[in-house]
Amino acid sequence: MLDTKFWAKYFRVYDVLNLLIPYQELLRDICDELDIRKGEKILEAGCGTGNLALEIKKRGANVVGLDNCQEALDIYKEKDSTAELVLADLSQKLPFSDNYFDKIACNNTLYAFPKETQLIILKEFLRVLKPGGKLVVNNPKKGWKPIKIYADGVKKEFKNQGVIKGLAKILRIVVPTLKIFYYNIFIQKESHYYFCEFDEQKEILQVCGFSNVSPTRKSYSDQAIINSGYKP
Repeated sequence: MLDTKFWAKYFRVYDVLNLLIPYQELLRDICDELDIRKGEKILEAGCGTGNLALEIKKRGANVVGLDNCQEALDIYKEKDSTAELVLADLSQKLPFSDNYFDKIACNNTLYAFPKETQLIILKEFLRVLKPGGKLVVNNPKKGWKPIKIYADGVKKEFKNQGVIKGLAKILRIVVPTLKIFYYNIFIQKESHYYFCEFDEQKEILQVCGFSNVSPTRKSYSDQAIINSGYKP
């Protein structure tokens, strides 16, 4: 299983994704699915360097960011000195009381655990959600290809800015971007990680007790899947 040193290196270059259109679209997609209301208390479980959490906060919610990588949380804190951060392992009992959060977002995180551990984590999410609270989960799907995300990003840059400006931007960020996709090769090959088939994520949410689970949608240049569900 990839250790904390790997994730520390990964998160040092992770924020280059903020410059890629598919990643920007993904963050908006998750926020839209959350249907954020001003003043809600929302947990971002596996917050990394805080990109999604900051988008949620912009929409008026109070955000708690949780991650097990201190280096990632340090980067997040540099972006927002007022951020409420928790260093914790999702595979352990969450350090929150029952019925604590209005909503939870979990983006590109659950895949890093075996399937049986994912079930435990989702049941913990259910515990700390308020009745009627909403969970939004996004994960790479089985067989995902990082190069397709990159290619889609290049295509959209060319369409939005033209070939010359688009190419100039891609060249400016090519080194950290290549590092990200290099690290993703290790993530894909990690035998302990579990990537769901297309509708499997929906079924897992239902098994764990979530109701009104949404139909599965493709996200992140069609390389990931997104679902939402509610605590009864």
